[in-house]
Amino acid sequence: MRASTAAALLVGLLTPFTLAAPTVEKVLAPGGYRANTNIHEVPAGGSLARVGSEIHVLDAEGTVVHVATAGAPTRVKSAVSPLETGWITYASWLNTGSSPISSFTTTWTVPPVPATNHDQTIFLFNSIEPNAGDAILQPVLQYGPSAAGGGAFWAVATWYLDSSNTFFTTPVRTSAGATLNGVITLTSSSGSSFNYVSSFSNIAGTSLTVTGAAQLTWATETLEAYGVTAISDYPAGSTVFSGINLKLSSGATPSVAWSNANDAADGLTTTINTNGATNAKVTIKY
Repeated sequence: MRASTAAALLVGLLTPFTLAAPTVEKVLAPGGYRANTNIHEVPAGGSLARVGSEIHVLDAEGTVVHVATAGAPTRVKSAVSPLETGWITYASWLNTGSSPISSFTTTWTVPPVPATNHDQTIFLFNSIEPNAGDAILQPVLQYGPSAAGGGAFWAVATWYLDSSNTFFTTPVRTSAGATLNGVITLTSSSGSSFNYVSSFSNIAGTSLTVTGAAQLTWATETLEAYGVTAISDYPAGSTVFSGINLKLSSGATPSVAWSNANDAADGLTTTINTNGATNAKVTIKY
């Protein structure tokens, strides 16, 4: 066998191994499936800091324990998709005024566990996004599996996502009937840099601080779901988001008219029971 022929044969044998790209595992988070290499649990008492094109994960002592590269702008939220994936039904309001949202609070009750379990995942939350829609800060109630863990039970955690990275606090299990107080607060700002903290104010270990973020302007009350195969994969009845209060950093109360998006084909709807920025109420019906 000539040397050139042997070399060609060797290259042919090696090519499938040298050119094969490693498979990136996708895991589920609010906003959809994401590369597991970009999923980060924030240490207890830790925080996030946006520094230029990076997001620094800090521990409770303020030491940087991980550095992630912020993704290019792209909308985080998914479109309404009946009985499949994404944001199923929600209420929303966009702050177009000159004064930033300084606080956004919502109270709701953990619903019953769904009657059927097909490894579906359900997220219920209040949230705020920037105008670009390339990030989201949200205290989240979760049923089913996700990148943060979970299973056939309810748990809560606070999440921050940009277009490629996902950060979350350690989930805390909760039970049907428990009261949740989801809070997002602007703590300070300088120019185009805004600092926020979000948590379930009545559940320890759920607080997440984010500094150097873009201004958050789009507030929502949302049902998001994945892997649902039947209506019985949702909780029975409805979830009422009440005590919805929005305040501005100027001290003024904004004029708020909530809009809604429904999955009418499957009977999943959001009703605005009480409009406005003070003690508003929204009901999501399953």
